[in-house]
Amino acid sequence: MAHIKISAVINTRNEEHNIRYCLETLKWCDEIIVVDMESEDKTIEIVRRYTDKIYNHEKILAFDIARQFAVEKASGDWILLIDADEMVPKSLSKRLMSIAANDEADIVYMPFKTYIMGAWIKHTGWWPEYHPRFFKCGAITFVETVHAYMNESPTAKKIYLPPEETCSIQHFNYPDCEHFITKLNRYTTIEAMHMYEQGKHFSLFRMLVAGFRGFQVRYISQKGFKDGYRGFFLSLMMGFYRTLNYIKLWEYWQNRELPVEVKYRNLKEEIIREYT
Repeated sequence: MAHIKISAVINTRNEEHNIRYCLETLKWCDEIIVVDMESEDKTIEIVRRYTDKIYNHEKILAFDIARQFAVEKASGDWILLIDADEMVPKSLSKRLMSIAANDEADIVYMPFKTYIMGAWIKHTGWWPEYHPRFFKCGAITFVETVHAYMNESPTAKKIYLPPEETCSIQHFNYPDCEHFITKLNRYTTIEAMHMYEQGKHFSLFRMLVAGFRGFQVRYISQKGFKDGYRGFFLSLMMGFYRTLNYIKLWEYWQNRELPVEVKYRNLKEEIIREYT
């Protein structure tokens, strides 16, 4: 039987503290593709120890938008899509190789064991958080949308690995709330932009409902209270995430004809003219 080639695909930017750990768990793959977005640290220097298949991409707000570019560089029959702050346990690597060798599916959904603010988050919507990150070439295509960036082939056969630690991607996410808020700020800008481009208008009622629901779903429905203070803090920040989407949407509509920078410049010029 012909060998089944597996390609690991990673997008990076300034990941010198994470990338080595990720790459050490990808040596079982036939090739490693790294698409870097103008890293200013030692990311590329570290990556070169593991692969020479390194490509450059312009810096953008969210990696999700550049997934297609990265996947197109791969030559494997199967694609493993992974981020620099993620690792593949040996038990999972063996399971994925077996799935590929025996043609068990076209798309594999894996649970993610996610660490946030220093601990594994077992509730609050983060476990078992499934993502289709292992798939046959062509079974998934990508669009320029944050989070909902994957389009699966309607004929693809999908399987879900059991919600067990041995079958899960280990995700070392958000070490602290500062990191969380930095990404929150970036992603809400993109999501608000998409809402604006789709012609959606600001609604105070929808904003309040979205914020409340963001907290309620995480803390009550998804049992964030079982994660202690972390669950409460994360639920609050996710509620704010939904609220901020609408605040930024409001700003887009408010400034569509005259940007704030122009408004301020005009006001500053008026003050200067008082002295002439």
